[in-house]
Amino acid sequence: MSRLATRLLLLAAFLAAPLALAQTPNVTVVNDISASTTWSASNVYLLDNLIYVRPGATLTIEPGTVIKGKAVPSTASGDNASGLVVMRGARLVADGRADAPIIFTAEIDDVTDPGDTDETVRQEWGGVVLLGRATTNSTPGVTNVEGVPESSDTLFGCDGTAANPCDDDDDSGVLRYVSIRHAGFGFRPGSEINGLTMGAVGRGTVLEYIEVFGNSDDAFEWFGGTAQARYLVGAFNGDDGFDTDRGFRGKIQFGFVINSPGRDAGRCTETDGGVSDLGGEDAAPYAHPIYSNLTCIGAGTSADRTQLGEDGNSATFQIRDNSGGAFYNSIGMEYPASALNLEALSSGEDTENRFGSNTEGVDDLVIRNNLFFGYGGGTTFAALVDDDSDNSAARQAAIEAAIAGSNTLANPNLVGVCRVQGCGTLDPRPSATGPAGTGAQFTGNQLTGDAFFTPVTYLGAFAPAVPTWLGGWTALDQMGYLSGSAVPAEEGPAATAFALAVGPNPTRADATVRFTLARAQRVRLAVFDALGRRVAVLAEGPFAAGPATVAVPTATLPTGVYIVRLDGEDGAAARQISVVR
Repeated sequence: MSRLATRLLLLAAFLAAPLALAQTPNVTVVNDISASTTWSASNVYLLDNLIYVRPGATLTIEPGTVIKGKAVPSTASGDNASGLVVMRGARLVADGRADAPIIFTAEIDDVTDPGDTDETVRQEWGGVVLLGRATTNSTPGVTNVEGVPESSDTLFGCDGTAANPCDDDDDSGVLRYVSIRHAGFGFRPGSEINGLTMGAVGRGTVLEYIEVFGNSDDAFEWFGGTAQARYLVGAFNGDDGFDTDRGFRGKIQFGFVINSPGRDAGRCTETDGGVSDLGGEDAAPYAHPIYSNLTCIGAGTSADRTQLGEDGNSATFQIRDNSGGAFYNSIGMEYPASALNLEALSSGEDTENRFGSNTEGVDDLVIRNNLFFGYGGGTTFAALVDDDSDNSAARQAAIEAAIAGSNTLANPNLVGVCRVQGCGTLDPRPSATGPAGTGAQFTGNQLTGDAFFTPVTYLGAFAPAVPTWLGGWTALDQMGYLSGSAVPAEEGPAATAFALAVGPNPTRADATVRFTLARAQRVRLAVFDALGRRVAVLAEGPFAAGPATVAVPTATLPTGVYIVRLDGEDGAAARQISVVR
């Protein structure tokens, strides 16, 4: 199938989804959600206020639903923008699909028109906020989340009392295949909010396949808590991709961040520990996020740093305020200045004390097995590691040597980088034969035996030679940034491990799909007609490693040609089947 045919087929499937049926909002939401409620994909919802999901209530959003934020609410609440806040004790279940994502966007955005907005459109509405009861290192333990008007409705965290018990397994719901676009309008001057803000969110919350596109502040920010997330996208935002604070101790795998030149843009990660006026930087628990398999593409080495916001987009990983953590198996490239910035203070606890000598099992901060390339600040670790202090030359040299001894400066040979809508050449997969195509390490470090992390062979967020996990559901795909080879195509390329087969073919009765998984993973098996419309979902959920079979009931299908498609965490594969009578 040609690239054009593939694009047309994907577009046909997209336009057939329920979200295309009503682009003018037909349900305006002005009141808080106090009882469990379901929003249907047959409607387009307009948030005309700062809407709260209140304790005890669950807001369920169907796959394919579009929710829009009003730029200037018409209600007299005093809030300056619209947004959604899920309070402690409430849940948001926004469980979309790759072919039917849940889209939070601006009122002006017609998602059926890929060209009506682009990466420069920001601050059109507020954003999404999740609040939980997991542990932070703040004193007091219960505080108001930043960026929204302070009230008893914006409290997060815990203090161990009966009124505010602590639960690191707290469950704020499910966000899967969710795209948050054009947000970040502040509710007060100088206080923009993140695309997705998480205050003390616990590890019982499911956070997978989430994109923040064109936000005016950070894409994702965690204030304390223990949340675990994978398959995250921060594209063309005005500050950091992943920002952690207040003793965050969660885990993140498979994250993609790309910045724009000439626009405010921050670091890939800003990793903060404690807050000086909320318990201090030496407050417990110490921050200890664990990252693996990030692909971080900066604003470009020639970008004007005076236009790139705080610190001039200075570092891929900025680690400060006494934060520890672990950074593994990741790619950083094309930032205007340094790869790493480690804060050091003249006295007291600081990030350098957490780092030590970059030794597993010894230091609280470990940075190992990452690849860095193409920085405006230089081509050596001596130039690209900034300890942000007045340390002695010997101490600085020791830090640089520790980083250089366990990380690499080399070109990851990504297939294609672009930052302009319609270029169609963004393909962040590494070359299979390049230095990022192999070499990931999941043993002998803090990833060893951790069931959350999926062992893979490659560095960065994407496997070489198979379609990325960005296809179908992201603004990057729908708005024309990705190349055709980065989008899962209906007839391949098939992931080798899937070994997908369908038979008998042609069939007059039920057929059988057979496939093999190299590892346990979540998959979805669906049938599409010749116009790209999904006509059946055969299976969806976790499958064990090894061979599997699934029946294809064809009794209700008219004579014709169909596509059986398997989407998994390792890629996608498809096979054609003919139904005859």
